[in-house]
Amino acid sequence: MSVKAPPTPGTATWYDLTTGRPDECRTFYGHLFGWTIPDSTGEHGGYVQIKQGGRNVAGFMPKDESMAGLPSTWTVYLASQDAHADAARIRDLGGQVLAEPMQVDQLGCMVVAADPTGAPFGLWQPLDFQGSELENEHGSMTWQEVLTRDAAKARAFYTDLFGLTGEPMPGPMTYHTLHAAPGTDAMAGIMQMDDAHWPESVPPHWMPYFAVNDVQAAVTTAAEHGGTVQVTPFDSPYGKIAILADPDGATFSVIQLS
Repeated sequence: MSVKAPPTPGTATWYDLTTGRPDECRTFYGHLFGWTIPDSTGEHGGYVQIKQGGRNVAGFMPKDESMAGLPSTWTVYLASQDAHADAARIRDLGGQVLAEPMQVDQLGCMVVAADPTGAPFGLWQPLDFQGSELENEHGSMTWQEVLTRDAAKARAFYTDLFGLTGEPMPGPMTYHTLHAAPGTDAMAGIMQMDDAHWPESVPPHWMPYFAVNDVQAAVTTAAEHGGTVQVTPFDSPYGKIAILADPDGATFSVIQLS
């Protein structure tokens, strides 16, 4: 099994799901990925950690009354060395801080923000808890990208916030990858949404990708357990991809890695 190294600033370190249909989603993701999602206690607002083979892979939080009007969604968290300083930088760079820096016991400090194009994301400054303990294996995080109507603005924001570089990828669509330094592995992507592929009703958002052993089997399982197939499997240079939604409408991607 591949265990994640401690995260460096700007890398995706954690995903979590906020849902209004926790019982249905426990069943859905249990069948889809083989996850173990414990029942919520009252601690931390009912937030629990999802396990895959005994390792933490994501977070799970039932909505409370204050969240009733918000959509169910997956949030991508990027690693921070100083959540308070990064929150101030987000404002300076034209973004919004949606939830101020909050200490979570001795686990770490979290922030929820939106970039200047409107895409929400999280920050996680780790203390005792580094984030996901698996990657690139069935049911674990493997890639993430922000889909936006203004890729140039998003690229400027994330590169300035974390001191990254952005590199264009060849192809028919406008797509950049983010890197800690030129020539290093890509940490995330930035995709330009156009009207031909994304209706105006789709807001800017971060898309998490989970690895699966068999993408067609994942599509079938999702449909059989209350999910919907947003985009049927298609080939990419990195593997076969499908876009799914869970029973409460939270969207995510699955990829059978090449």
